[in-house]
Amino acid sequence: MTQPAARTPLTLVQLHAIAADTDRLAELIDTPFAKWAHGCHHISLRLLRTGVFGPGRIARGFAPGVGSQHSWIVLGDDVYDPLAACVDPTIWSYVDHLPGIRVGPAIAMQLRPHGSGSIWDAGKPVSRGGPPVELTPSFKMSGPARRFVEMISPLDRSGWNILFSLPMGGWPSGEIIAAADDTPDLTALVPVDILGMVTDRNPGNLYR
Repeated sequence: MTQPAARTPLTLVQLHAIAADTDRLAELIDTPFAKWAHGCHHISLRLLRTGVFGPGRIARGFAPGVGSQHSWIVLGDDVYDPLAACVDPTIWSYVDHLPGIRVGPAIAMQLRPHGSGSIWDAGKPVSRGGPPVELTPSFKMSGPARRFVEMISPLDRSGWNILFSLPMGGWPSGEIIAAADDTPDLTALVPVDILGMVTDRNPGNLYR
């Protein structure tokens, strides 16, 4: 069976044009635009699933002017790509001088998903004397992922917990976070936002 051709990513000009038609978007998700206020995760997810902006996933982290955690759409598969096109459909309800849906590269919008940055700038996780915990992944880990685990091992639950709070850049974080999710002693420690952003898993069906 022939696979469908991959969709060409939309340009920023095209994304701006789509975002400007809030009446159409409101109709697509059956929610008036005025009622999107402060519903950042819920509204972003519903808009992403319409497909009008193209494939992507939901990022959660921090945005300028928003005093708490915030969610938005990242187009593509890497929420940490500073050049990835982003769509923030609810920023207007948090920041008065941004009156509508905001579209642009992540770096220009100063968006920082949880786990942004390089692990090599943050130090190495350390244990606190508890019993070592070995990963029990449900899949075969790649060579780079296995070597990284060897480099930081052994870690107890405290050490793994530190790792999960460090930046996700510069190491095979997706594989290792997924492996930790498969490990009974560690799965409760894996931050749900990190799991949803760096792996192919979709906890709570809230990130794709």
